[in-house]
Amino acid sequence: MEICDLNMLFTYIWNGAPGSCHDTAVLTMAQESDPEFPLPPIKKYYIVDSGYPNRQGFLAPYKSSLNNVVRYHMSQFNYGHAPRNKEELFNRYNASLCSVIKRTFEVWKKKWRILCDFPRYSINIQ
Repeated sequence: MEICDLNMLFTYIWNGAPGSCHDTAVLTMAQESDPEFPLPPIKKYYIVDSGYPNRQGFLAPYKSSLNNVVRYHMSQFNYGHAPRNKEELFNRYNASLCSVIKRTFEVWKKKWRILCDFPRYSINIQ
């Protein structure tokens, strides 16, 4: 799990989830196991993708309901398919910000292969 600032610089990385876990489970584990987990300041939010629920300090995209289909993937807005309402407009901006972070992380993983298998070192070794 990673947190980036508006300059696309990583401000936090946590790699403690065993195996394959849902995004919400990873976030919960990071918050519970790391006393220095950086919560966003009051009235500020982390932009998160659709794998996370809306909760205080975390802003996820709008989701569809039985009566209302709301698009939220970048590919759904490509090729001139403009947002149809304020929820989709928000989702488009949310998806754009999330895709930049994902692309940035992929570049870092290619450049710094250690990020794919991050070892834990004691403070004495660091």
